[in-house]
Amino acid sequence: MTTILNCLPQNLSDPACNDYIANTPLADWMPVLEHLQQAYDLPAGTWEKIPLGGNALFGLGDEVIVKLAPPNWRRQGDKEILVAPLLENKLSLQTPRLIASGEIDHWVFVIFSRLQGTLLADIWPSLGLEQKQAIMVQTGQLLRELRRVLFDANIAIRVDWPAYIQELIDGCMARHQRKKMPERLLTKVMPYIKAAGDFASAGEPRFIHMDIHPWNLMAKQEDGQWKLSGLLDFGDAIVGNSDRLEILTPMIFMAQGNALLLKSLLEAYGEIEGIGTADFQRQLTAYMLIRPDCDVTFCMQQVPVSGPRDNWDQVAKQMFPL
Repeated sequence: MTTILNCLPQNLSDPACNDYIANTPLADWMPVLEHLQQAYDLPAGTWEKIPLGGNALFGLGDEVIVKLAPPNWRRQGDKEILVAPLLENKLSLQTPRLIASGEIDHWVFVIFSRLQGTLLADIWPSLGLEQKQAIMVQTGQLLRELRRVLFDANIAIRVDWPAYIQELIDGCMARHQRKKMPERLLTKVMPYIKAAGDFASAGEPRFIHMDIHPWNLMAKQEDGQWKLSGLLDFGDAIVGNSDRLEILTPMIFMAQGNALLLKSLLEAYGEIEGIGTADFQRQLTAYMLIRPDCDVTFCMQQVPVSGPRDNWDQVAKQMFPL
């Protein structure tokens, strides 16, 4: 059931929605937040607007997070509602506890418990290699735990894998053009994907968070060492049939082209075997090219340039130096 407050805009285009969420001041959101605070007996405290992610995100003191997903991205809000209980108390890291959910003015709202700690993105650039390796080991262990999450066979986030992959392939060129991919690489995208062959062959169905990177991980210091403490944001999660989509994001945004960090991650994960280096690099790069909402140019910027990047084989060797 939708509560109508006539506070949130309707029928916005995606760009207008992005602009509204990014630039609307906290005061304009307060009628919605105060309604939720009263309706769900949330604690007293000061509201803050948190400038992370695509949806509207707000914090209430140290205890509560509210996410508002516009109708454009309703599926993300629905996934948060479904996945939070699925992961609660199932991992070695904390995950947000679902407090309440529903609709206001046709926007999905999700109320979570607020995880304590420091966003990993705030400290990652300043950490030394040894500390990063330890966190990559933890990340690999987290990936292994996620692979073993149990779910109902008919869970709503399960995808038809062959159809899902074909849809990603069919839609990737328009996104790359929109994101201004360099022409020298753009023309080689589809031939590269075709040459990768059956890179997305279906394995056993598994839960895939899809977005494990420093902006979705929390950390705490213990005895002078940083350790992962929490996992956030389930809006992109699916149940699918390949671990490549899960390991891809931390390989790009955390290993950042460092062979030692890649090795630490993969050894801790322990599920990759029986594939040669070149084939594995090709699979990962093909997945990078078709991954939903992926800005490949931005991904490439995470890895220092160490040679020419005139074709995707050259890119693959730099992105994933195995």
